[in-house]
Amino acid sequence: MKYKIIAFDIDDTLLNTKKQLTPATEKALLNAQSEGIKLVVASGRLPYGVRPFAERLKVLENNGYYMGFNGGAVLNSRGELISTTYLDSKYIEPIYDVLRPLNITTMVHKGDVIYRDRKVNEYTHIETEAVGLPLNPVDDIARFVDWDIHKFLLAGDPELLKQTEKVLLEKFGGEVDIYLSAPWFLEVMPKGINKGIGLEKICLDCGVAMDEVIAFGDSFNDIPMIQKAGLGVAMGNAEEELKAVADYVTESCDNDGIAAALDRFLV
Repeated sequence: MKYKIIAFDIDDTLLNTKKQLTPATEKALLNAQSEGIKLVVASGRLPYGVRPFAERLKVLENNGYYMGFNGGAVLNSRGELISTTYLDSKYIEPIYDVLRPLNITTMVHKGDVIYRDRKVNEYTHIETEAVGLPLNPVDDIARFVDWDIHKFLLAGDPELLKQTEKVLLEKFGGEVDIYLSAPWFLEVMPKGINKGIGLEKICLDCGVAMDEVIAFGDSFNDIPMIQKAGLGVAMGNAEEELKAVADYVTESCDNDGIAAALDRFLV
């Protein structure tokens, strides 16, 4: 198979557990582009936090793509939105009513600004440290929001998030998508919007078939992308649920798993 697109998550996939892009992984992706393969950086982060990786890997100058908000915002190499989707505002208040009494930090994005409620726990600042943006606290996030949001990002104790995921799924699972993107992050997304759908939109935009795509991921929010790609690759450090649906399990992110798989499959 001649692959034409390589799509990959950032944290614990492109980056190792020390949040580093290793020389071997960087070289493998740059070499793939020199062979005419497009890259797609696919993340749950807001686009501001994704673009630096697209720039470093020369994705933009090679007509690649990047997506933020788990496919809620898909951008081309010129930074133009080819697709954007928002959470229906009618869900903001009832979802936050569930979260009000819980020690979970609720975050929303407006452009390149991140707002959060007043609740703080040991996982609150992971997002801001990753993307390099401050968190702006507000008294009541549900009443404060007066713009279209792409998602709720919830940060908290992993066990509490698992319990909260079950409650939210029981109440809203038929109307919105709810899933963990890391043990300490729970995402509430518009129904049917995910990295797999974002990847389909990219393929449609550039005329590439889905079976000509290799996709790499490690967590629950990567599952749709792994399932839709012609070759879905789970990192060695991936969640077991993702490994179960992948076509291939490569080395871990700490052992240059992307580079190892590309060396095997790009012939």
